Amino acid sequence: MIKQNPFSLYDFLGYFIPGALLIYIYLFIEYFNNLKIKFNLLNFLNDNQSFQTEKFLFFIIISYALGHMINFLSSITVEKYANWIYDYPSKYLLGLVKNRIFWKSLNLRRIITALIIFPVMFFDLILGNLFKFKNFYTRKLDTLLIQIIKEKGLILIKQLYQNNIGNKEPLKLRDNDFHRIFTHYTFENSKNHQFKLVNYVVLYGFLRALTLISILIFWYLVYLKLFKNNEFICYYHFLIIGFISYTFFMAFIIFYRRYTLEGFMLIAIDKELK
Repeated sequence: MIKQNPFSLYDFLGYFIPGALLIYIYLFIEYFNNLKIKFNLLNFLNDNQSFQTEKFLFFIIISYALGHMINFLSSITVEKYANWIYDYPSKYLLGLVKNRIFWKSLNLRRIITALIIFPVMFFDLILGNLFKFKNFYTRKLDTLLIQIIKEKGLILIKQLYQNNIGNKEPLKLRDNDFHRIFTHYTFENSKNHQFKLVNYVVLYGFLRALTLISILIFWYLVYLKLFKNNEFICYYHFLIIGFISYTFFMAFIIFYRRYTLEGFMLIAIDKELK
């Protein structure tokens, strides 16, 4: 069993680093925005009092708290968009995805989410759909693996469902939240793989937070350009930041997919499910 630490890897990569990174990037942009001479990184580090060691504890607390906010906001924006547009990895890996049209079922929440993550959505529509980048991170498994995972998964669900409830109705994976069951089962019964599963959770949470941070940077640059008339910000900067946002988004989905796939493979090789 994994030992529980007061300050885990997820606290560090999922909360502290994203919070600290957002603070430093904001200070970086503000310092650069206020300079009328050529930017000098050494002067920036020497002049800015936020980098002094006597404020280190306060900096950690603020970064950690801000990281929690970033993590939560990224889960209801970046991750929600990914699930709306592509469905959950547990569905598309097994070829259970129905035809999903993001714009066909618009509501206020989806409109707000689309506006917030516009840089990601813009590049996702062009690179992800038009140039088929999405095939790198949303492709389904091969037929043999899908068949094995479905059969083993249904055996597990039937053991839990029928033994406790006595219901003999046929079950379908598509209509149920089967991945939640798979995850708890594999985590409890595959001690040697727990660390790998936790690492995938940490990495996709970290990359999801980085996606939101880069989106926030995009909108902050838009604000400086439109309302502050900043002469140092060029329009190609928006394309660069937007592409960086989309790159983090792709990386997030890839590790989101790997986490799900790891659980599926543990189901597939489980000798107890027969």
